[in-house]
Amino acid sequence: MADENAGTTGVEELRAQFDALQRRIAIATVGAQEDFVALLASPEVDGLMAAMTSAAADLDEATRKRVAAWVKMRSDIASLAKSELVRLRGLAAVADQGEVNGG
Repeated sequence: MADENAGTTGVEELRAQFDALQRRIAIATVGAQEDFVALLASPEVDGLMAAMTSAAADLDEATRKRVAAWVKMRSDIASLAKSELVRLRGLAAVADQGEVNGG
């Protein structure tokens, strides 16, 4: 009987290709992610959020709650973006180390 898997890519090879692709994507996007994190965490955006909160202080409760939710979402997005940046840097470092080791 012929091997029905003959000529197909094995799971381990596919995993290696996937890992290599993730490292390439990380290298390509780490700079943009750094810019995104810097913008979200910037004093200017902090000032904008504070101004929005202040401007909404005299408005109805529903509007104040929406503004507070926007401010919190920005904070949450900034935290997630920082976590993603750490992940991308880690993948890029692995790729850099592989190049140093001849991989």
